[in-house]
Amino acid sequence: MGTLEITLPLHTSVRHFPKNLRSSDLPIFASCRYQEILPASIERLRGVEAFGRGPLRHEGRYLQESFVTPAHAETWRRERGHLRAAAERLIQSRSVIQSPTIWITDNWSCGYYHWMCDALPRLEMASQSHDLSTVTLLLPYKYRKHAYMRQSLIPFGLGEVRFLKRFERVLCHNLILPSHVAVTGNHSQPIIQQMYQRFSRYLDESTTAEDQAVANSFGERVYISRSMATRRRVANEEAILPVLKKHGFTVFTAEQHDWRVQVQVAANAKFLVSNHGAGLTNMMMMKPRSRVLEIRDAVQETPNCYFSLASAARLDYYYALAQRVDPQQCVHHGDVNVDPERFDATLGEMVAD
Repeated sequence: MGTLEITLPLHTSVRHFPKNLRSSDLPIFASCRYQEILPASIERLRGVEAFGRGPLRHEGRYLQESFVTPAHAETWRRERGHLRAAAERLIQSRSVIQSPTIWITDNWSCGYYHWMCDALPRLEMASQSHDLSTVTLLLPYKYRKHAYMRQSLIPFGLGEVRFLKRFERVLCHNLILPSHVAVTGNHSQPIIQQMYQRFSRYLDESTTAEDQAVANSFGERVYISRSMATRRRVANEEAILPVLKKHGFTVFTAEQHDWRVQVQVAANAKFLVSNHGAGLTNMMMMKPRSRVLEIRDAVQETPNCYFSLASAARLDYYYALAQRVDPQQCVHHGDVNVDPERFDATLGEMVAD
């Protein structure tokens, strides 16, 4: 058994309705305007096994905090994940870490939104009661391929970041295990605002003149294009580019730039537009009362994670509904078409003083 401290109390997150809300669209947002955020805690555990792949194991059981939700843990077991993990343990050599370690990831944390809005908030919460400069963060094997992960950890001043090998098993004698700060898709406003302050200081202190010049070239009105993504693209993007240009927006493609430039572009922006996807995550870098517009799928209800994030980051939220190109595809994969005339009117509302 370990020690448990409640760090964030039970509270209700209140989301502000979109600035351009149409009465017919009220049901899209009304159901999540008020969201209860459960208490968050930090547990100190001894004798926890961490693996290059697979969930944490303690005293013969797999820990729920290794999964995005309890349902995912149940699915993993139902699909015999625990049997595969047991088989892998037979070929793994085990090392021991006596010094403090911390674990912040679950089975979804490898995606950009989930890394920034689910995993890093756990680290932010832990920083309130632990000196991170004395702690080693352990990360699963597959995370090493994402350069932005190491870059986004720099502001936290960790003692060490260690990516485990694929079949590595480490016995942690002093593991810090923060709980999820909120159920995925929801956000703790205090934590998001603390992260904004942390990243703002980091950008102010470390951004090079070259990176700043690149970021500045995109100005204060930015459209983040998903043209290089493999899903959830604006299929008729060429038709809305003239509309964006009319309202003074520049086009930014995140995949063409380093992570530091990506977040600096968002930090500089007063108006940020993109369709539902990872690029909108960086709205958390924007100054309070800036404005963000999400292009949302009108065929099927789009998850309200960015609507929720905008409120937590104290931003004014706008939306534009778009039609899915292939109704057979799900909301997480389908490309959309945007009506240029309606989009023009929505942008006009957004940028109006």
